[in-house]
Order: sequence, then C-alpha cells, then structure tokens
Amino acid sequence: MEKKKSKTNLLQKFAEKFKKKKRSKSASMSRERGSEMSRRPRRPSRSASKTKVSGGNKEGGSPNASAETKSKIDLLEVTAKGIKSKESKEKKSSGEKKKEKQNIPTPTKTPSTMALRRTDSQMEVSQNNRCVEKQMKIWIDSLEKMDIRKVLETEYEGIEKMKADAEKCQVFEKKLDQCSSESIELLDANRVKGGGEDKDFFYHGSVLNCPTTPPKTTILAQLPLIDNAESLESFWLMVAAQKIQRIYVLAGEEEFDKKQLSDYFPDDFKEHKTIRVNHRKTLPKTDDQLNNQLYYEVVPKDCAEAPFCMVEICDFWDDGRVPVKDYARIATTAASVFDSDIDADASCGIVSFYGAGRTGAFLVGALAIEKLRSGEQPNYKDLGTCIRSQRPGAIEVLSQYIFSHTIGLTYGMKHCKDAGLKTRIEKLIAQFETLACAKMAEEEEEDSSSNATNSNTCE
Repeated sequence: MEKKKSKTNLLQKFAEKFKKKKRSKSASMSRERGSEMSRRPRRPSRSASKTKVSGGNKEGGSPNASAETKSKIDLLEVTAKGIKSKESKEKKSSGEKKKEKQNIPTPTKTPSTMALRRTDSQMEVSQNNRCVEKQMKIWIDSLEKMDIRKVLETEYEGIEKMKADAEKCQVFEKKLDQCSSESIELLDANRVKGGGEDKDFFYHGSVLNCPTTPPKTTILAQLPLIDNAESLESFWLMVAAQKIQRIYVLAGEEEFDKKQLSDYFPDDFKEHKTIRVNHRKTLPKTDDQLNNQLYYEVVPKDCAEAPFCMVEICDFWDDGRVPVKDYARIATTAASVFDSDIDADASCGIVSFYGAGRTGAFLVGALAIEKLRSGEQPNYKDLGTCIRSQRPGAIEVLSQYIFSHTIGLTYGMKHCKDAGLKTRIEKLIAQFETLACAKMAEEEEEDSSSNATNSNTCE
C-alpha cells in the first residue's frame, strides 16, 4: 500500500511540473508574437468584396498570413452562427405569433366574405340565365314547328290511361273514412309513413322520387279533414316523420276563409295526442313577399328535436280550374320548390284539398324549371308520366297539363335577355293560355252534364 502511495505522489508532482513549464512557454510565445505584431507595418485595409480566403501557402504567403485568414474565417463563422441563431429565434417567435393569430376566432361573416358571396351568387345567376336562355331557344324552336293542340292531346292520352291497380292500394281501401275522395287512390309502395313502430299510421300522401340532380323527394298530399281529429294529428306526424321543411298549400282566393285556414294551421299553440304544433311567426304577403308564410315548430312527444316547417299559402289556383292571372308569381313560387336552402335529408310538400290534380300539374311545372336550370330541355310527357305513375290522379285533366307548360315558359322568358326571343315566348304563352281556357270550359260542361244525368238517375 505504501509503495502504491509513493508512486501516485511522484506522478502528481511530475504532472504539476509539466503544467508549469507549459504555461511559462505559452506566456513567452504570446509576448514574442505581440512584439512582432507591433513592429510589423500595417497593411491598407481591403474591402470585404475583394478579400480572398487562401488555403495554406499556395500563393507564397507567410504562415502568419494564413493564421490571420483562419482567424478571420473563424470570426465570420462565429458571427454567421450568431446571426443564424438570431434568425432562427425570430422565425420561431414569428411562427408562434402566427399560430396565436390563427387560434384567435375570426368573425364568420366579414364584409369581404359577404362581398365575395354576393359576387359568387351573381355569377351563379348570370350563368343560370345563360344556361336557361340557351335551352329556351331550342325549346321554342321545337314548339313553333309543332301542332301544339294535337301533340298535347296525344301526350295526355297516355297519361290519362294510367290507372292504379286495386291490389296495390289495399291500405287505402281500409282507410277510406280518412280520405277526401274515394276516386283518388293511394299506392301502398310509396305512401307516407309516420315513423317509429306505428304500423297503423295512415295519411293520404305519396312520397315521390323526382328526376332532379341530385334526386330530391317531394310529397303530394291532401289537406287534413277538419272534423277528424285523427286526420289532423296524422298530418303533423307526417310533417315531422318525413322532415318536411316547406309546404305549398294550393288553393283559390275564396276557397277557405281565415277561420277555416286556422283550423288547418293554428294561429297559436295546438296540442294533439302525440304531437304539439307551435306557431312562431307569420310573414304576410307584400310586393316582395309573393305568398303568406306561416312558420311552425313541430314537436312530437318524447322527442328532443323540434323541427321547423314553413307553410306557404299559394292562393292563386282554384279547385277544378286553371289560373288565368299571376303567371309570374306562380312561376317564381314553382322555382322555389327545389331551392338549395332545404336540407339534403329534408323534403318539401305540395298539398291541396284532394292533393292530386293541381298539385301534380304544379310539380310538373317546377320540374320543368329545374330541367332548364340544369341545362336540359324539359320533356313534359316524361315528367307527367313520372308523377302520375307515383301519385294516382295527379294532373287530373288536360287543361292542367296544358297550363303546366305555361309555368316553364314564364320562368324562361324572365331569364332571357334576347328581346326577339322574349316576343316569341310571349306569343306561345298566349297560345297555351287560350288552349287551356278552352279545354277548361269543355271540362266544366262535361262535369255539369254528368252531374245532371246522375241526379236524374237518382230521382
């Protein structure tokens, strides 16, 4: 142990002596270098752009010059590293500030975004107008070449022959006491359902798959029976279950008064057995507002959701007749049926007293407008066949089928800029109006004569 200690002590003493010698040598070298530098004459300073970094003694430079350049390079590297570190810190701080700015909630509707939306909507409108005008030219050319009366009568013959099979309307046969008419059948395949597990639910309404892009469902239905509490309740259950956000009520100006209207659509709060209906507001008809609009909150019992439904009173179409005025109002109302403000999973409803004849003709007109918007020429025969196949009794008479063409023509004329094309459309509208009114007069005479024969047989 003593030998080991002595060895370590000797080693420590030797190391201390070596360190002292090294320090003294370095101090003397630094003094000599400082004296040499002081004696050496100063060189004229070079500009930063002319300085050249030379490696070693290639150009005959002294070793001291290479040392100087190395020290300069080291300084440049140090300063560059310092600048880079500062820049990286600044970038980090600016990045953090940007993140903080991004996290700050911005207003959803700023003036700039609202202006952009307005310009987008204006562009859509102008594009829609060009598309409609292009299709209107093709359509008008084809209408002017044909015998309108003969062609429409032939087309409607095929639609009128479409009758419902009694075997496909079995639920309708069992629930005739809740129907407005025995002659307007209801197909079992597409009748409206009440939702849930209520298999006994019934209401005289049909769910139609309309040929639109994207496909949209529309419901044609009768108005509820006022003196039947179950019918009134089923109507609002249908609205809630089918997610109907808009209801177009087709009626005449004097078809029902204010009291009758409140029986269908309450002025205040109305509670049924399984559903509550709360009237929230009314928008009266004005120059800008085409029809009276009633807004309802429809709340089924034991349901957390409270869907809203807007009821639009369209008092421009009398029962058993065709309109003879307000064509622009009718066309604008029909154009709103497939508006984009209705949710994707929601639907709209078109109702009248029977929910067949005028509702079907109105829907055909709305579909024709949708075809024009999408850049297609409307084929009324196909549209009428599609509606009649899903809703028996739709487009009940020829005059309604003729008038449905007027809806599409009026909408097209409104969106055309060509004055000559507008004049041609006006002439065709007058021609369709005259033909529809003449057919309506013939149909009224037939109805009166058939009623007279029926009364005589009863006597």
